[in-house]
This record gives sequence, structure tokens and C-alpha cells, in this order.
Amino acid sequence: MNEATSETHTLAGLAALKADNHAEGLGRLEAIQQAMDPKWRASTQARVHALTHAAASPRTKLPKLYALVNEFSEVRDPHVSCKAGCSACCRRIPVEITDLEARHISQVTGIPMATLPPGRHTSMDFINQPCTFMVDDRCSIYEHRPYHCRSLASVDRDALTCTDLNIELTIQKDPRAVAVVMSKAEHLDPLYQHIVGSNRVVRADIRSFFPPGVAQKQA
Repeated sequence: MNEATSETHTLAGLAALKADNHAEGLGRLEAIQQAMDPKWRASTQARVHALTHAAASPRTKLPKLYALVNEFSEVRDPHVSCKAGCSACCRRIPVEITDLEARHISQVTGIPMATLPPGRHTSMDFINQPCTFMVDDRCSIYEHRPYHCRSLASVDRDALTCTDLNIELTIQKDPRAVAVVMSKAEHLDPLYQHIVGSNRVVRADIRSFFPPGVAQKQA
């Protein structure tokens, strides 16, 4: 399939998704909600409450939060279109993390992080620039990846909405672009905000904390 044919095929698929109003993706979201049955929700909420009020440092709580997200991911995995090797998010869009998460990554990788002043510094500067930690279309720090990388997943019937073409159409505000139907670990967002804090917290793109090339130089 040549490039022109591939683009035509993708555009046709995107048009079909828009025409049926993401019916299958919305059905998958509903299936995820049903999989989070009352017993599962009660158990998770109890652990969230315990971790919120635990007399422990944010650095200690962060991996435990990641474990909770991983358990949620196991529930929704049968319904997501993200698979090993999918890398559009890692290559094309900003990824905001906090200084707490950056310190965690620095500690487990041994790669120094940049020091940034308090505040939110995330911008579109890194759009279309691969994540520092992406190697051969895979995350080289997958077990230690940040919260937002864990929390979000596409649940459309295929990965068409994550293609480079659809991302480019979205950036250009082209009417042919199709929004991605996403699943998010919203029930864990308050715990995440509690752990990362609000006083003098630093939020920036992962590439600001770890400039492109730094991981390769460290290897």
C-alpha cells in the first residue's frame, strides 16, 4: 500500500468513526465501567483512603499510586486499542509530569533531571518531538512511567485516531480530524493531586525535565 492509498484508507476509516459517533468506543467505556463492579470499587476506594491518610512521604506514596493505576489498567486492558509498540502519544504530543515524578524517574534511572522554578511550564514546544525515553517505539522506563502515561488509554475500535495523520489534522484544526475516545483513571485523580501537592509544585513536559538525548548520553 503506497502512501497516498494509505492516507485515503485512514481518512475513510476516520470518516466512518465520525459517522457512527464512536459507537463501539463508547460501548467499550461502558464495559470498563461495568467491570469496575461494586466490590472492586469499594476495595479500591478503601485503599485510596488509606494511602491518602497514611503517614508517609509523597515519594513513598507515588509507587503505590502507580500500583493502583496498574490494577485499573488490568480491568480495562481487554477494551483498549493501545498495544505494545503504539507510540503516537510518545512521539507527537506533550506529556506533563511533576517534579516529584521527575525525581522518581531520576532516582530509578540515574539520569539527572533539570531544575525548574515552581509553577506550570508545560507548553506546545515539544509537539512532534519524541519523548526522551522512547526507544524503538517503546517506553524504556515503562515500569516507572508517569501518572498521565498510565492513566490514559484509547478505547476506539482501532488505533486510527492515534495515527500521525489524525494527530496532524487535529493540530491543524482540520474538520476531518476525529477526537480520541479515551479511558482515564479519574477515580485516582484526587489521590494523584494529593500526592504531588500544590505548594511550590513544578509541572512541565517530561522533555523539559529530561531534555532529548540525555538518556542516550547516559547509556
